[in-house]
Amino acid sequence: MSEISVGKLIKGDTFYFNNRPFVVLEVRSKHLGRGGAIYRVKMCDLKQGTILTKAFRPTEKFEEVASEILGVNFLYADGEEAYFINPRTFEQLSLSLDKIGEGASLLKEGENYRLRLVDGEPVDLIMPPKIRRRVIEAPEAVRGNTATAATKWVTVEGNVKVETPLFIKENDMIIIDTRTLSYEAKDMGQNKGGENNEPKESR
Repeated sequence: MSEISVGKLIKGDTFYFNNRPFVVLEVRSKHLGRGGAIYRVKMCDLKQGTILTKAFRPTEKFEEVASEILGVNFLYADGEEAYFINPRTFEQLSLSLDKIGEGASLLKEGENYRLRLVDGEPVDLIMPPKIRRRVIEAPEAVRGNTATAATKWVTVEGNVKVETPLFIKENDMIIIDTRTLSYEAKDMGQNKGGENNEPKESR
């Protein structure tokens, strides 16, 4: 199995630490005197879902995790697990909602996602960075209201609350950052069916 040095770790890399598989969430380096450095790695245990932040010396190396990325379709969730299907083999796989985190509320039946597998077991769901959702409930904007930077809270598919500009209306399609569950933009394409979960790249 190949090794990777801490200085080469980037978000999404997987490695073993204390004999457990982790995925990198964030890496920050702090340079010290005489050319030294400390790397602070925020990482998630792929088996347990716990998040740790550890400091490492630049000389430290880790064994890389042999993981597989599998394209799947979302089926449904039962309150504890989310269920997916491999469209090629029709094998059904599940992943704990706790491991998916807040992004679980954005899952939509029939949409395509990517599962990370370690030793054939699903350990992580890779969400697209941005996702499109229809606004199902939006209060009317109050004319002349400029408080709180002229925003309001709307509800999108999945009953997710998102803070948006006042001009967003019911049935609008908006683009949401899945990492923060925050509003990115109004989708000017206005796909009526909402078939595609990931928006096109904006120019």
